[in-house]
Parts: sequence; C-alpha cells; structure tokens
Amino acid sequence: MKLETTNAFVVRDFDNDIPAFGIVRSAPKVLQGGAKELARSQSYQCAVFNMRCQGASAAVNAAPDERDAAVAAFVEELLPLVSGGALMLDPGKGVTDAMLDALFESDPRDPALRRPVDGLSNRNHLIGLGAAACADAARSLDSATVAIEHFEVSGPAIASAVSARGARITAVGTSKGTALHPDGFDPLALREALASHGPDMINEFVDEPLPAWQVLGAEVDVLFAGSKMGVISHQNAPQVKAPLFVPSAAIPYTTKGALVLESQGTTVLPDIVTTAGGLFASLPPAGNQQDEIEASVLELLPALTEQVIGNDDIAVLEACYRAESFLKTWRDEMPFGRPFAP
Repeated sequence: MKLETTNAFVVRDFDNDIPAFGIVRSAPKVLQGGAKELARSQSYQCAVFNMRCQGASAAVNAAPDERDAAVAAFVEELLPLVSGGALMLDPGKGVTDAMLDALFESDPRDPALRRPVDGLSNRNHLIGLGAAACADAARSLDSATVAIEHFEVSGPAIASAVSARGARITAVGTSKGTALHPDGFDPLALREALASHGPDMINEFVDEPLPAWQVLGAEVDVLFAGSKMGVISHQNAPQVKAPLFVPSAAIPYTTKGALVLESQGTTVLPDIVTTAGGLFASLPPAGNQQDEIEASVLELLPALTEQVIGNDDIAVLEACYRAESFLKTWRDEMPFGRPFAP
C-alpha cells in the first residue's frame, strides 16, 4: 500500500481484513524487501503464540530535515485504518513515540504498551525482559558472562534482567563502539550513561572504544544482538564465540548466518520467541497490571524456548514449524518464505 500524501508505504503480510501489527521506520530510502521480511517475522511471532493476526511493516522515506512533516502526513493518512483496528504500529528506527501520538490516541490496543518503565517504553522493556528470560531458559545465567550489542534500545532492560539472574555484563556495544570489562559493568551505571549520553555512552567506560562490530566477537557465554536485520551473516558468523545467541530484535540473522552459528556449536534462539515481550502488553485481555503482563512474559517465553530447543531440529526451525502449524488451522494458503533476513 503506497500512501498518497507522502513518500511512504505499508506492507501487510496476509489479507487486509486480518488485524496487522508492526513497526514504522524512517530513512531517506527504506527498501520494500526488508519491510516484507519484518512483516513476515511479525506474522510468525503472532502465530507461534497462537494469535490470529498478521505482521505489518511501514516506512516513511524522508531526509532528516523533512522527516517530521513526512511522518505527520503518514499519520494523518493512516488514522482511519488504525482507529478501525486494522493496523497497529510502533516506532522503529528513525521514528519516535511522539511522532505517532495521534495514531496511539486512536489505537485500540492497551495503553500499557506505551507506559514508560525505567526510562524505556514498556514495549522495549518487555522485549528486554523476555529476551533475558529466554536466555536463562536455554542455559542458566548464574555466573554467565554476557555481551549486549545495540545497547541503546532494549539494552538497559536486558542488563538489569541478566544481572538479577547472576550474570556479568562484560561487553557492551552501541553504534559508536564497543567497551569491554572483565569484571562486569554495573547495570544501573549503563542505564544512566545511556540516558545522559545516548550511543556515546561508550566513552564513559573506556578511553578508546573498540569498533562497534567487535562486540559480536566478545569472549562471553551469551551474546544478545539485534542492531539491524541480518547483523549476523555467513561472513561474520565465524567471529561469534558465544555458545548462545539471543536475538534482541527481529531477524538479526540470515539463513546462512544462523546455520553457520549452529554448525560451529552456537545455539541460536528464535527471534520470534525472544522478542515477543511487547505482544503481551498490546493484545487482549486489556487492562492488565504491569506485574501481570510481566508474569505472562516470564512464564510463556521461557516455556516455549525450552520446548523449541528440546527437539532434533535447530530451535529457529522448530519455532517456525510451530507457527506454521497454527497458521494452517485458519489459512488456506501458507506464506511463501520463512522469516530470515535477506
């Protein structure tokens, strides 16, 4: 669907009458191919939790100095779809919560999704909480060493959750670089540095940060990553040393990237499970208290993680099989292609 009032588009994975969830991104040029993959990932995420809905992905193509006006036009044109419950969008790269306020006011979802928690949107808080819980289900985090790539989104929530489970955060990366600390970083210090300095927080912990990509090769037990689609490919997968890879955002691996990781002994958890925390604040039943939402995340995500890693197939494929099994109960045709980065 191409918008008429601005250079923007919306991709929905299935039939238009099925409620669609997804993110909206903005950059000078957002490719439709990647948007389709993000929509597919969201469809599979809903399906693996037996939710009858589809994925969506939207983009506003605009230069930074034109972005506010372009997103405002995008929001105004999409208001009828959102208010009718057909489309529900959250901010992605290049878009802030404030830019989507008018959509949120018409959005039928539980407002708990946008409730701030410890300086993060509740969605990002729950994604981080869920990712950490999945990691702990795959292997105990007690005394484990952890690396967190792309700390600036859900990193603070991941850091707090893994630390509470006894892990040490020995490597942190942002778009500005990587910092290492063998004794471990303090989660509160990391959170405060991010709030004060954004991605430049790295400079608060080391005089000369390493390149941003080097966090992927940190000597740790668990690596959380999700800075972009396909951040792990067959080309850089061999540099990953962690025996457990946990996605912190949608489709952070290509098909070959995931297979290379598995072939070298790294367990790859499925992103459609590890990043599902935000779903539990946005779907019925509405009106849940924060502790109830978090309890659902902490119960359902680890349980599904244990199930998908306890089979002969790799966990990512097992999660896809489960999603497809549910899709077959209500769709005549299956989508072509599984959710992997192009």
